Amino acid sequence: MEKRNSPTRSVERALEILECFLDKDEMILLEIAEKTGLSSSTVLRILAALQEYDFVVRNPQNKTYRLGAKIAWLADRIPCETYEDLKVSSYPYMAEMNEKYNEDVRLFVPSGRAKLCIESVDSRRELRQVVEVGSRHDLVRGAAGKIILAYMPEGDRQKLTDGRNSSVDYEEVREKGYALSVGEREEGLFGLAVPILSDEGRLIAAVSMSGPTARFANENLDEKIQSMVEMGKKISREWKMKTVEQVQK
Repeated sequence: MEKRNSPTRSVERALEILECFLDKDEMILLEIAEKTGLSSSTVLRILAALQEYDFVVRNPQNKTYRLGAKIAWLADRIPCETYEDLKVSSYPYMAEMNEKYNEDVRLFVPSGRAKLCIESVDSRRELRQVVEVGSRHDLVRGAAGKIILAYMPEGDRQKLTDGRNSSVDYEEVREKGYALSVGEREEGLFGLAVPILSDEGRLIAAVSMSGPTARFANENLDEKIQSMVEMGKKISREWKMKTVEQVQK
């Protein structure tokens, strides 16, 4: 049974509907109702309001809904400079890793039900994946998402994954200090990610390195894993030093 209607609950419902599009680009009304557990009439009413403000768009041909231009406009307004200290600490090590392996190296932070890319050092090869700084991606797919989820309280993680990726052993991810993904975000793509941690072991961010599986998962994979784990530790130490310096000022 749905909760009693209230202004706050109406906002929560609208956000639940928008979050459905993290998993799928386009959905029909019944799909959205099923994912949110709301009645079709409630979903239809909220979608109408979201359409009015261009947060969602309806395709009259196939009767599907997708995110509207207002979402992209708002995402572009988020200041990545909020993470400037983290980026300054991380970039030299990311650039070093990129120079060593010539693969894409990216820095992600948790952002609600998504991961936000705040820095990127792109491969110089022609065959590479394009991920823009400021873009958001589903937490449940990809190595960086596994790292972020692994350091969440179990209750929060279960709520966000909703049964997806149930085969992932997040405790093992924490113990090993890295996560791998094979074709999860994109077929033929291999990902490797490590955490950046605070003194208390709290997750600050995740750093990933990725490339085509055929090129990335070669005889040097163990070396890449070790290099990334060491890089994560170095960035963590750098971040801790900056934090101490700021406190002492």
